Amino acid sequence: MVPDFVRDRVQLGPTTMTILATYQCTAACQECCFECGPQLHQRLSLPDILDVIDRAREFSTLKMVVFSGGECFLLRGDLVTSVKRASSQGLSVRCVTNGYWATSRRAALARLEPLVDAGLTELNLSTGDDHQKFVPYDRVAIGAACAAELGIQTLIAVEGSETTAFTVKQAMEHLFIQEFWRMHPNTRHKLQVISNIWIPFHNDRNIVHNQNLIRDPARRMDVGGCDNILENFVVTPAHQAASCCGLTMEYIPALKVGDVRTRRLVDLYDDQFQDFLKIWLNVDGPENILLFARQYDDTIDIDAAVHPCQACVSVHQNSRVQEVLAQHYPEVMDSVMTRFLFKKKFTKALEGAAQEIS
Repeated sequence: MVPDFVRDRVQLGPTTMTILATYQCTAACQECCFECGPQLHQRLSLPDILDVIDRAREFSTLKMVVFSGGECFLLRGDLVTSVKRASSQGLSVRCVTNGYWATSRRAALARLEPLVDAGLTELNLSTGDDHQKFVPYDRVAIGAACAAELGIQTLIAVEGSETTAFTVKQAMEHLFIQEFWRMHPNTRHKLQVISNIWIPFHNDRNIVHNQNLIRDPARRMDVGGCDNILENFVVTPAHQAASCCGLTMEYIPALKVGDVRTRRLVDLYDDQFQDFLKIWLNVDGPENILLFARQYDDTIDIDAAVHPCQACVSVHQNSRVQEVLAQHYPEVMDSVMTRFLFKKKFTKALEGAAQEIS
């Protein structure tokens, strides 16, 4: 699908490899995108994880390995070994966790120091109304402050909606967060707190968002391509390679591209370019693709999506949208492929400029 004029000019490959080694979790959040919980026991073995990391070296574009899930800290010593393997190959390493393990400062340091020694560079902690039914925010704050003190780039992501009780402001006001910022003014940037859009996966859940967040490309200029698909290559606990780590990935069969045990990672990755829709999503994003389909059938309902992953489900699962796209995609193919080339070249130029500055 990718024409030679594109392949000859840009290097194709993921910048991130996300390893979802398990969907087991100490929490069972009602709106968990992967429906994780304590009852799930399937996981990648340590040899499986290390094999994926080693084989990922074939991607010269790769810059980071992310360990998520599920709860990656349940891997315990296997996580330390895996972080060390990825770091030894010159890759940045991020872990995504709910912070259950930070029951005290001592407990937090006991888990974090071996990971720092192994090469961990980033830590993302998730919290909010759903998470706090299982993990008190005190633990998240302790874990975040300890990680930042150890030099890890740390991010607390708070479930965000109009109906949430626990807010970013409350997260930032916690004693341990304030103390870190006060005691480390020169490295304050090491600990950041953001709001992360929390979307419903069940019809009986009323999660309300500000109308200004609706991603309508007809009204907003900032709705563009998806930088996750084709950039973040994922391995699931079932040994499946996936095209992205989006919130709705497990709900879209087309995003699963094959078994990593039976095929080379580079071949699985390259196969994605036989699906024009994946390239189109990367360039224009699902919202603009829905808008394109609506030009040919105004009965197509463009959902009031506040997150691109919601729109992506509509693109893949709305049969009428699929019919329209199958009939009319040739009209935009040349434009999309040209803009894909420009996007890759522009991103490469920005990375080069950033390296020169640093």
